[in-house]
Amino acid sequence: MRLPLFASLAVALALPAVLLAGAAPAAALPLPANCAVARAAPAPVPGGAAARDYRLRLAGGADAPSLRAGLVTIRGGDGAAPETLPEILNAASVGLLGALSGRHAPGCSTEYFATALQPVLRGLAAGRAYDVAWRGVEAVSGRSRLSMGMLRLHLEGAPPGMQPGVSMTMSLEMHGLRDDGAAVPAALLPEDARSVVSLPVSALAPLLAATAGGPVRPVAVPVTIRTLTAAHGDMRLDGSFMAVVTGLPDGASASGHMRMRNLPELIAALRDAGQTRASAALVLANLVGHHADDATSWDVDWQGGILTVNRIPLPLR
Repeated sequence: MRLPLFASLAVALALPAVLLAGAAPAAALPLPANCAVARAAPAPVPGGAAARDYRLRLAGGADAPSLRAGLVTIRGGDGAAPETLPEILNAASVGLLGALSGRHAPGCSTEYFATALQPVLRGLAAGRAYDVAWRGVEAVSGRSRLSMGMLRLHLEGAPPGMQPGVSMTMSLEMHGLRDDGAAVPAALLPEDARSVVSLPVSALAPLLAATAGGPVRPVAVPVTIRTLTAAHGDMRLDGSFMAVVTGLPDGASASGHMRMRNLPELIAALRDAGQTRASAALVLANLVGHHADDATSWDVDWQGGILTVNRIPLPLR
């Protein structure tokens, strides 16, 4: 079992994007055929750019994961030529869909992302910032039909204390998250989630390829998850981690600190959903955790597909 939403959805999803400009009718957008297909209708917006009815599907046929957004808007950037903006939007959305679905497409390679994101990479190296928002989002993969009122990304180069032209930070916010396909019980989905991640600018294309492409050669992308929050009702998860993303579920690693408010509610929700193994693991985590008021905290480590909490491995599978 994957850690329910609080841990799995609020991962280091951080995907840069700049958007489509122009006034043409809905049209196919350029993408490698063995990566994905996409369509959108441009829509002018004051002070930025926008696209309506954006649709993207990973390669693999009619049942492959798909993403739809009623409206996408973008502000900031480095004055990229309009003809490059559809490619940048596609690259960002492919990485996002790969992260949400856990599915890969072989044509979504590091080389593809590096080429499509050149305008963003140049802007980040110069210290510029980008802000993009997907509204009315639906991501479909198998029985899961995740929807969000808004997904917002902020991207900027050279944060305080980091090397200009080399480092960058990304923040991703999800609001109004639910699974309309009922593949995941509602009580286990965070209604709102946010992550702030730091990483080298040069690691951006490999990170997206590891997320959506399933790299054909080994990659190891170092990221610092500076803050991670996910909330559902009275339940709230906070954390910070150092991690290495590889594109393989058991190849990634992370270590850091987590704090969960009202953990007994999450355990009860897992039991009600029939997730007995996971609920038993969290009962054990509750026993070994540090308790203060209504919160439980731990030092955690993820290595080789095994989650260790305060040096005790938990049976999540």
